[in-house]
Amino acid sequence: MKKILLLSAFIFCNYFWGFSQNYQNDSTYIAKIIHDVFDGMRESDTSKMAPYMHPKVKMQSLNVGDSGNQISQLNGAEGWLKAVANNNGAVWNEVIDNLRITSDGAIATAWMDYKFYLGDQLSHCGTNSFQLIKMDEKWKIIYIIDSRKTKDCN
Repeated sequence: MKKILLLSAFIFCNYFWGFSQNYQNDSTYIAKIIHDVFDGMRESDTSKMAPYMHPKVKMQSLNVGDSGNQISQLNGAEGWLKAVANNNGAVWNEVIDNLRITSDGAIATAWMDYKFYLGDQLSHCGTNSFQLIKMDEKWKIIYIIDSRKTKDCN
């Protein structure tokens, strides 16, 4: 009986250890995706961004202002990538903080605070929510929504 209990405990611990390791691996990889995307934006290098975008990615922004919140539908990844590639002006620098990732192995959410700078000037701040799906063993961004405000960014 003692051997059966020890064997059961060993199997149970290994199962949850493996689950924990997979979650940590997914979270680490998703964090790398997020950092690569914003590095690519900073460098105007869409080759660092595009591989992580699902072809049907949706993007929205919620502009938070004194006259109420207004949602806007963006052009998806294609419009964003084109704008990044054609940026000849100030560096687009999105500085993220407090990155939190949850996943179940097939879908994941990455939630983070951010401040967006045009060159050295703070433009706006808010929160990003990235939804990702795992397809063919690769994580792809399928949906991005962010809030944008110009006040209380400190």
